[in-house]
Amino acid sequence: MPKTLSRLVAVALGAVFLASVALGASPLLSTGLLAVLTAFLWATLAIPAELTALVFFAALLLTGLAPDHVVLAGFESKAVWLVFAGMVLSEAIGRHDMGHALFDRLLGRLRSYRALVWLVSASGLMMAFLIPSAMGRVLLFAPLVRALADRLGLAEDDRRRHGLFIAAVLGTVLPAFTILTSNVPNLVFMGAAEAIYGRSITYGEYLLLNFPVLGLGAFLLIPLLVLRLFPGEARISLPAPRPEPWTRDQVKIGFLLAVTLAFWTSDSLHGISAAWIGLTAAIFTLLPGVGLLPPQSIGKLNFGPWFFAAGSIGLGGVVSHSGVGDLMWSQVAAAVPFEGLPDAGKYAVLQFSAMILAMVTTLPAIPAVFTPLAASISETLGWPLDAVMLAQVPAFVIFAFPYQAPPVLVGLTFLAVPLTQAMKLMIRFVLLGLLVLSPLHSLWGRLLGVFP
Repeated sequence: MPKTLSRLVAVALGAVFLASVALGASPLLSTGLLAVLTAFLWATLAIPAELTALVFFAALLLTGLAPDHVVLAGFESKAVWLVFAGMVLSEAIGRHDMGHALFDRLLGRLRSYRALVWLVSASGLMMAFLIPSAMGRVLLFAPLVRALADRLGLAEDDRRRHGLFIAAVLGTVLPAFTILTSNVPNLVFMGAAEAIYGRSITYGEYLLLNFPVLGLGAFLLIPLLVLRLFPGEARISLPAPRPEPWTRDQVKIGFLLAVTLAFWTSDSLHGISAAWIGLTAAIFTLLPGVGLLPPQSIGKLNFGPWFFAAGSIGLGGVVSHSGVGDLMWSQVAAAVPFEGLPDAGKYAVLQFSAMILAMVTTLPAIPAVFTPLAASISETLGWPLDAVMLAQVPAFVIFAFPYQAPPVLVGLTFLAVPLTQAMKLMIRFVLLGLLVLSPLHSLWGRLLGVFP
């Protein structure tokens, strides 16, 4: 939708919301209208996402439609502080050029386009474990891959160039939805589950349920589809890289990231939240004398993702508190014959509902809206609350349109990949995901005792 038209629609929705408040309409109606307006602005990016979050906060606080502690619950969430930690760590990694240092060493003596596609995808997956910010990873990795394509002499219309770029962007973002610290929707889910139900999702349990099928499955499918849809001359001519020796600060960052990752993966043993581990690592980079970031760097960070995450979590809390979520699910429950539906069918309905929600909004809106519904869904389906909440995760990974995941859209745009070319692959990925990954994930969850 053109930005001008999006803004006109947003103004109309805003006017209807204000009229509902002025005319004394029920809080349920007014809150629902505001939720629709917020989701619409996030889906269309008619205004920056962080500004939408601030508009959402102000509208609720001024009208009193929800208590202050519900509206601002996102700022108390561990997930928001993990976003902050990711911002700081990404700044340190970029400042000391860790991307070039790692990527040049991984290139080795590659002479095959096939091997290069796999390497780019694997590098994106590796970065997902180390850099807790999808946008940060994309903005760090995309220039490296573009420089590599130029070194290889791949022309603008060379299908291998587009294939390489798509493998880089999708490989960096999609598998990372199965790593709790690595993408915004995961963090919104983590924050909403804690804020609404008091349920703390650990790094280890989230990884065990989602990574073996969804994460590794996405990692395998993306290069295979790229090589199928964007073929070309197999041999490439790449000068042998001559990486510079590791600097002292790069060694410090590498050690810090290794320790942080070790604590994240063992959080079920020591009980320390991934958020506080990440925050400690971020503070360490800012300490005077350490040399990784000047302390004043905190004032130069882009806090947009921080406000966006807080707004997404706040939306989930407000939807739950107002009763809008229960009303939405009651309509679905009345239309779908759940009585006698097998558990596999219930799982499919949950995933399909989450995917439809992601198509009309964006991926971070799934946990913001779906998680508050989990209690009502749990009662209707007879499923445990955890099973309902975790059944939404496949919809984070399996999606067809770049606009649904802002880091994907930004990465493809930055690399000048025609969106029609990317969607050729993404639509096939969705079909394979629904036919292969989703059923296997359901089976894996049943073997772990998560899904009924």
